[in-house]
Amino acid sequence: MTVLVLTCEEDVTADAVVLQLRRRGVPVLRLDPAEFPGRVDLAVRVTPDGQVTGHLATPGGRVALEEIRSVWVRRPGTPGAHVSAEQRAWITLECERALWGALRATGARWMNDPDALERSRHKLWQLATAARAGLRVPDTLVTTDPDEAARFQKTYADAGSGLVVKSVTGRHPQNPPLTLPTAAVPPDADFTGVAACATCLQQRVPKRTDLRLTVVGDRYFPAYVTPRTPTLDWRFLPADASTWVAGEVDGALRAAVRRYLQEAQLAYSAFDFAIDEQGDPWFLEANAGGQFLFAEIETGMPMTEAIAAWLAIRRE
Repeated sequence: MTVLVLTCEEDVTADAVVLQLRRRGVPVLRLDPAEFPGRVDLAVRVTPDGQVTGHLATPGGRVALEEIRSVWVRRPGTPGAHVSAEQRAWITLECERALWGALRATGARWMNDPDALERSRHKLWQLATAARAGLRVPDTLVTTDPDEAARFQKTYADAGSGLVVKSVTGRHPQNPPLTLPTAAVPPDADFTGVAACATCLQQRVPKRTDLRLTVVGDRYFPAYVTPRTPTLDWRFLPADASTWVAGEVDGALRAAVRRYLQEAQLAYSAFDFAIDEQGDPWFLEANAGGQFLFAEIETGMPMTEAIAAWLAIRRE
């Protein structure tokens, strides 16, 4: 049975996992939904008794739908991306429903299920889910009301900790210009501008380090960062400005993360925690499509192998 990898053409992280799968002797078909229709062909039939048959084909290979054991949703493009502008919206909608509908109908295992993936992108949902799971979360306000923002700041100015401002989407710095590094809010901040766009303000956690906890199935890979200069957002540091080291996490954190993943219905996620001066973790974000290769390269933890192992399990 075949593993289906859905990602863009230039994705070295996917390359590493595909190599691991091939070393295991597991057939792989890699494709980008952006090439459908065109370089990717689909045929699917649903019979009156509910049987699903058909195939996906690319210039590099072909797989029967019933032979797909698992699907890795990595960095897929949008169907119809390469068709002419005329009727593109219609073609995209039709092809999205056809492709994702066919894959859902196969019964294959997902890393991660598209519906769970979409839900998990929402920061406010993440924070509420993390709190229910037993993780410590910073007090957070998302608002377009300048007065609410000013009152929120006063609360934490009086408490002596202050606020940070960050994007609601949490997009990575490799996606400019739609990015905003986490930044401290000055005591004399003018909040008039928040009326123009939803703004995320958050209680500042005095931290001594950051934890990137990557979870693959039931395997945990904790990496701690040591920046050479203090920073609120390690994502925006140059590659040579920080060092990642493998570490440990206690059973309570593991259990809370497991509860989060169960509610989120995710098989993979990369969690970001701020570790405060007492050594306690504060949940900041859980990225269900988060990068891991940078931490694997520095720490030697076998995350690529873990993903390949999970994808290689034959479906029931």
